[in-house]
Amino acid sequence: MTAAGPAWHVRCPRCGTHASTLDVTINDDPDLIDETARATGLAQLRRQNNATVVERIRSWGAPDGARLLDVGSAHGWLLQRATAQGLRAVGVEPDVAVARRAIGAGSDVRIGFFPEALRPDDLFDVITFNDVLEHLPDPREALAESASRLTPGGLLVVNIPDRRGIVYRVADVLRRLGVPSVFDRLWQRGLPSPHLWYFDAGALTRLGCSLGLEVVEVTHLPSMSRAGLWERAHFDRRPSPVTVASVVVGWLAAPLLNSRSLSDIMLVAFRKPSGV
Repeated sequence: MTAAGPAWHVRCPRCGTHASTLDVTINDDPDLIDETARATGLAQLRRQNNATVVERIRSWGAPDGARLLDVGSAHGWLLQRATAQGLRAVGVEPDVAVARRAIGAGSDVRIGFFPEALRPDDLFDVITFNDVLEHLPDPREALAESASRLTPGGLLVVNIPDRRGIVYRVADVLRRLGVPSVFDRLWQRGLPSPHLWYFDAGALTRLGCSLGLEVVEVTHLPSMSRAGLWERAHFDRRPSPVTVASVVVGWLAAPLLNSRSLSDIMLVAFRKPSGV
């Protein structure tokens, strides 16, 4: 890795993957974030994309009763959707307050980190990472552990920000011009679980293939919802001229930002070979 701007931001000169050295402080300060506002800001987009993810999982062959693990299951929205679609869904979530909310809403969630929160003999037909892999210190180790926890023919599905998305590229340009706030926000700098990685599709698919997995599909999901946009921008801060401007721009540009060619959210699915 080589320095790529701020002291905490580095880039792999070989594959182009961006990384950070930001501190992870989950559960250190439960009052840092207005969790209700964050849930309001994210709910519509996450529920919409979760519905698409579950539909794709079924189309890739997951049968009724297939056992699904959602790593970093947060509010349990994907678990709810998967259960409604006939899958047996369980989550792992390290944020105690968020996990308890999900459990209170009826989701099956184990509080703790992946894979420590699992039992040694736990196996799954589907494992999902929804806006989670980018927060983990060692994505390769997480995917390798996932592969070992999949049944033969099982699916590993990763929904993750794309460093080639238009918002990330614009934010990086603004940073170079001396306006770092949007770039800092994309990395979730100062939050308990910041982004530690920004992959592109090529780097992520190569990583999965190096672990013996087969690529099923690479596509993009919508990255912006007008509903909840104000709360999404302010769940941890007061309004400022920059945040207000960001909300206005995001609201106006939402249809463009949600196109497959410009979206900042990619969906990559792998399958474990049946003979393994």
